[in-house]
Amino acid sequence: MRSDVIRNVLAECLSESHVSVLDKLSDEKYDEDVAADLGLKATIIRTLLNDLHENSLVEYQRTKNKKTGWYTYLWVRREGKIKEYVQNWLNFQLLELNSRLEDETRNVTFNCECMRVPYESAMEANFRCGSCGGDFVEYNNSELIDEIVSEVARINSLVEQI
Repeated sequence: MRSDVIRNVLAECLSESHVSVLDKLSDEKYDEDVAADLGLKATIIRTLLNDLHENSLVEYQRTKNKKTGWYTYLWVRREGKIKEYVQNWLNFQLLELNSRLEDETRNVTFNCECMRVPYESAMEANFRCGSCGGDFVEYNNSELIDEIVSEVARINSLVEQI
């Protein structure tokens, strides 16, 4: 694959095993050959290939053996789709994080020993938890907000590197 950034993001959103399979598909290969190259069972490789195909990251040509009636699949990665997939995944993560950040900055929440609830729920329960019996106290979410802001910055940095 072209860049370490793309490779690392793929490992984060799929798995390292998926990336290893993609690495082996720079040229067309049969699933059994990929399995032999990686030292894994063919059934595991087929599962990984099907995941990658579902995400449009690989494609295959299917041929039928006339003697046995079995199909064989010749797989290759779709170079043009990998970068697009990574960008879409990162953009989706940014949307989710920005939504969470907006919720955390706009809403006041309360927590007890067992849960965190919005202000309205705490007020309706007279600031006493029905599950654990503890008092609801205002939750200080500044650390959580900092974590979200940090993750947004990290993902923005990845987007710029791609």
